[in-house]
Amino acid sequence: GSLIEQLTTEKYECMVCCEVVRIVAPVWSCQNCYHVFHLNCIKKWARSPASQAEDGNSGWRCPACQNASVQVPKTYTCFCGKVHNPEWNRNEIPHSCGELCGKKRQCLDCPHLCNILCHPGPCPSCPAFVTKTCECGQTSHSVRCGQSTKIHCSNVCGNTLNCGKHSCTQVCHAGKCSPCQLTVQQVCYCGSNFKEVLCGSNEEFSDGFGSFSCQNICGKKLNCGRHNCKQVCHPQPCQLCPRLPQVVYRCPCGQTPLSKLLELGCVERKICTDPIPSCGKTCGKPLSCGSYEFVHTCESLCHEGDCRPCSHTSNIYCRCGFKKKDFWGSSLLFLIAAITFMCDKRCNKKRSCGRHKCNEVCCVDTEHKCSLVCGRKLNCGLHRCEEPCHRGSCQTCWQTS
Repeated sequence: GSLIEQLTTEKYECMVCCEVVRIVAPVWSCQNCYHVFHLNCIKKWARSPASQAEDGNSGWRCPACQNASVQVPKTYTCFCGKVHNPEWNRNEIPHSCGELCGKKRQCLDCPHLCNILCHPGPCPSCPAFVTKTCECGQTSHSVRCGQSTKIHCSNVCGNTLNCGKHSCTQVCHAGKCSPCQLTVQQVCYCGSNFKEVLCGSNEEFSDGFGSFSCQNICGKKLNCGRHNCKQVCHPQPCQLCPRLPQVVYRCPCGQTPLSKLLELGCVERKICTDPIPSCGKTCGKPLSCGSYEFVHTCESLCHEGDCRPCSHTSNIYCRCGFKKKDFWGSSLLFLIAAITFMCDKRCNKKRSCGRHKCNEVCCVDTEHKCSLVCGRKLNCGLHRCEEPCHRGSCQTCWQTS
């Protein structure tokens, strides 16, 4: 309203030339601050060095709001931009076309276009009324279009939380509901361990009885009722007993089918506790103590259960590979011995400096870097080189005198 009055009475001044904006003078209006300028004045300003943006790549700045624009105004248009070189009518607003504005309002939620005549300045707020729901969706309200979209009622939210079991107890709020803060007790799959967690969190997979794995041996009774499960705590049902007659088809060492042993007169197995017939051959299963060069096998006759400890010796080389020794024992002791075994041979190779020998015991180094200080006199004749021992000439003395 103030802009219309000042333009009509010719009391509005151009900020560039400080002259009054006449009714018939071509003008340009900034779409950010809505200040009105003479078209020729704004052209000159846009081309002047003083109007350029600080980074030099964003165009020129508006004299009033300093908003950067890329394109320089060239034509005289009405305020809504539909008519070029609008003619002045005594019954209309100066520099307007006299038609409906039709511009989109600044409010992002308003779908209606401006429905007043072409005008300077910002478009007024939308007069239409729309029905909007509150944040929780329980109530509806009739509000002016373009007003704040955040409508809150006084009811409790009541939406289902992330756990899927409890409801939100907060009053109508924006955004997602907070995670459930109730503490529940969960049991592992095998039922031997418990832990307290927030409801709906840290659930790996629930099988109806448990929610997590305790990483211990399951220990549940198998379907045979005589043996226990030896798997790590798991959600699925336990597997069949590995000793059931319908599961075992070969002798303990796996070399002979049970059907062939039955033909030779062995007693047929009825339940899982019946012994598995032995074929009488050498077991031959690989033992864990064998070295990389030779795998040791069990020399006992076909048997159930674990194999006996290895009776052979294994060759262990030192880390540099110069010496070896015989070792007898389990796979764990063999591994420890292989890591710790070192010979007493000293390395005679030259270090990287070319002056000193490595002299390390049981050396496995490939670069043989020298860790000593050079210590040779520099070109000044007063100071010594403090760099690590190196090949070639020393650097010039860096001290001043």
